[in-house]
This record gives sequence, C-alpha cells and structure tokens, in this order.
Amino acid sequence: MADKNRNPVSDVRKFPRREFVKIGGIASAVAPVGKGLTRAAARDSDVIVIGAGASGCNTAWHLRQSNRSVLVLEAGPAAASEASHAAAGFVAHWSGLQNKGWGRTEWQLEDYGIQFYTDLARQCGRDIGFARCGIAFIYTKPENWKLAQLNIQQARELGTNIEVLTETRARKILPEIRFDTVAGILFDPDSIRVRAADAIPCLAEQSAKYGARFEYSTPARAFLRDGDRIVGVRTDHGDLYAPSVVVAAGAWSRPLLGKAGADCPTTPVAEIRYTTRPLPGVRPNMPTLMFDEGFYIREEQGGLLIGGGDSPEEKDRQIDPDNPPTAGRLPHGEVYRIRKHLHVIEGVMPIVEHAEIDQIAGGIPTYTSDKRFVADAVPNHPGLYVLSGCQEAGITHGPGLGRMIAELITTGKTTWDQSRYRLTRFASEA
Repeated sequence: MADKNRNPVSDVRKFPRREFVKIGGIASAVAPVGKGLTRAAARDSDVIVIGAGASGCNTAWHLRQSNRSVLVLEAGPAAASEASHAAAGFVAHWSGLQNKGWGRTEWQLEDYGIQFYTDLARQCGRDIGFARCGIAFIYTKPENWKLAQLNIQQARELGTNIEVLTETRARKILPEIRFDTVAGILFDPDSIRVRAADAIPCLAEQSAKYGARFEYSTPARAFLRDGDRIVGVRTDHGDLYAPSVVVAAGAWSRPLLGKAGADCPTTPVAEIRYTTRPLPGVRPNMPTLMFDEGFYIREEQGGLLIGGGDSPEEKDRQIDPDNPPTAGRLPHGEVYRIRKHLHVIEGVMPIVEHAEIDQIAGGIPTYTSDKRFVADAVPNHPGLYVLSGCQEAGITHGPGLGRMIAELITTGKTTWDQSRYRLTRFASEA
C-alpha cells in the first residue's frame, strides 16, 4: 500500500537523487518563451512534448523534476484546450471497482494521482475545484449489486478504503439519494475531484515557473530524423530539435505517429457532458456519484456536472481516427440523449429532475482494445515516445503515467510496472 504521507509535488524523497531534484531548487535559467522561439534555443531542449493536456503537462512537470529542459508544443491556444478541458475531474481508486481489468499497477498510479492533485491544490495559489469529497458507487439493480461483491473484495485487497453504506450512514453521507430505492451503495472517502479545465493549466503554469517552455497555437506537422532516430519536430514556425520527443496529443497521437510510420492502435470516441445552473440542495462537498446505469454526477459550482449513460455506438460519437475534429466541432446530440435517459434515476436522486442543461462541453478520449494505457518508447523509432489511450481516466492516471514516461527517458527504469503499457502488446492484433 502506498505511503499516504508522501507529497508527490514538492517532496521527492522517494526519488533517487540522481534521477529527481526538488522542483523548488531548479534554476530558472531556462526562461519561458513566446512566439519568438528561435531555432538555436530549440536545440537546447532535452525533450519536446507534443500536447498540453493532462498527459503532456504531467510529463513536462516530471521531466523538470529530473532537471531536463522541456519544450511543450500545443496546437490549441492554451493548456487543456481539448479533451482535458471537458474532463469530469474525479480522481479515484478505480481499480477493482470501475474497471476489473485494472490491478495493482493502476491502483498505484491512482493513489499517486490523488496525492499529486491534493498537493497541487495547496501549492498553486488559486481555485482548481479541489475537494476531498469521496466517491459513491450506487447500484440500482440487484443483479449488479450482487456482482459488485467480488469487486469489493478485490478493491480492498488492493488497498481501497471501501465502505458498504448502511441506511444510517447513507442518510448522513448522501442525503441526495433515496436509500430505499437502491440495491446498495459503496463509498470510498479517499477520492478527490478537481476542475480539470483549471487544474491542468495550473500545472502548466507551475511547470513554466520552473523552466518548462510552452508554445501554443503550434501544431506539430512532421518529425525530423537523423537516420532512424527522431531528433525533432517540424512546425509552422520552424524546425525544433531535441534528442527525445514525446507524443501526448490525445486523439491526435495516432495520426501524428502515423506520419513517422509508427502505429498507435487507439480508438477515439466523442464524449459530451453538461453542467447545470446552481440548484437548491446541492452541497459543495457532495461525493462524486457513479451509477450502475452508467451516469456520473458531481457538484460543479453549486450545480451539477452530468455525463454518461449513452451508448458509444451512437453515430455522432464515432470519430475518424485519422482526422479527429476539435472539441468545438463535436455535435451535441449525446447531451440531449443523456438528459432524456436521466429519468431512470429521478426516483433515486430526485434533484436531477430539475437538472436542466446550462453549459455543454466535450472532448475525445481514446481507448485501447484491452482498456490499458499506452506509455512507451516507440519501437524502431529511437528518440520517440508516446503516452496515449487515456480510457477516459487521464486526469486520475496522468501524474503517474507522466512520471513513467519521464523515467523512461531519463533512466530507462520505471517506478511502476511499465510492461502493461507497451506498444508491442498489440503486435498479435496486426
């Protein structure tokens, strides 16, 4: 079980001294730069990271922890301008409960993520929507509750502090839920939430403060080679050079790697959710709610954030993997289907009857066939790395996966088992 007392953001006592240094002690000789990045300056970058979402920003932050100079290229106008901007932002111990295919390694990444954002919220100096609110898994169907009993055992063996709520406890922790209408409720008090659209830009700011450089509105067009080795990136503003390049561009990672002749077998799916205006009775510390009907609900600035409950097979959720659209071009049909489907839990959570659509946001998470992440050096392309396949859980696992990629680049050895996330595991599917 992970050490609950460690501080992932500022306390790096767990890291060997040769690998990581305290971020507060890094010299700021590498100043943040704007649009005028010169070719000469780019040659000084140890690593170019493509993408400033949760994956890219976490990778950049951990690379700075190892004192590597980092340049982050983002096609959008700011950090977290695509899928991370619309992420629901709950950070939890999902392993064993929400995804039975995840085990010890994923649990360790989740535990690290909880601690990482907890510390980020203390240090960033502004509101990122952080709350140690816990998460409740609500089972409305007896057959699903019966199946959940095995999940409880697995989650506890991994280290999750899971509680089966009695009626008395449920009334105290979840007054929004009519206990007499459900088959059972599980509660994990250690889970947290953040507002991803604020947390990831805050992480980018922290990384820039200590020397990481960010270039926005700068899409990567091609890779630069020296023989077989990837040595940089071509952009509209010129060629940028670094001995290591990390592709962490979400739905755009697959087509971008294709330009290098590499394959990243991830499937993009549109995901849209909505928020409501403030509603009477919504508590700031209301736990995040996960329903066996597929819905997820959390408090958001006095209202609710609602998503899920819609089939990924719907035509307007299908994405061309070779030419994904930006978030602003995604159709909103899913949101109206969610609102229609929501009636099935109105008896369980009466407040949702009045939860009308206010603001809509969306993005394109990516999935792999085995529901595991991709975090690896790209085979036969020395100098090239990829972090992809978020499984719609990139906020939770981003800190751990970003650290993993940083470790691959800096030492070749990772704290957690990286073999589960290698690209070579898909060779049999080719």
